[in-house]
Amino acid sequence: MIRHRLLSTLFLSGFCIAPPSMAEEVETANEVITMGEVEAIGIVEARWHYPARIDTGATTSSIHAEKVEAFERDGEDWVRFELVNPQEKGKAKVLEKRVVRVAEIKRHGAESQKRYVVKLKARFAGREPVLEFSLADRSGYTYPLLVGRNLLRGAVVVDVSQKEVLKVKPFKKGGKK
Repeated sequence: MIRHRLLSTLFLSGFCIAPPSMAEEVETANEVITMGEVEAIGIVEARWHYPARIDTGATTSSIHAEKVEAFERDGEDWVRFELVNPQEKGKAKVLEKRVVRVAEIKRHGAESQKRYVVKLKARFAGREPVLEFSLADRSGYTYPLLVGRNLLRGAVVVDVSQKEVLKVKPFKKGGKK
């Protein structure tokens, strides 16, 4: 009975809950997809897929970045950083991005941190939205990428009982996509 009420409420609210088999067949950006608690999310600029923890409590997505260095270009704040290949630990890509903002991240049981936020193009379920990512040292975490509500909002339903629901479309060697 409770499940029926929940599904009715979600249906009447305009949410679509699809089983994972349907989530893999997403063809348009307007459809809501289902993700599990862990998914592979591509970062187009790096041309790598990262194992990502899906966190509905995080406002902004976060990615592991090393050698983060701020600089100024044409009167604007920019940042240079390395994204490390999650499959080949010694391999990294150096990127330079304009700083969108500096976020103050509140952490449980620790002091707040200030982090640079940049825009990166994510790849999942046939979509490639440009989203904000905070640059963080995530070396102490299991997952180098944390997916927050900025990626999920209006596009994703999270089923925490599942993992790796989405099919991964590999990046082509030598090409842009």
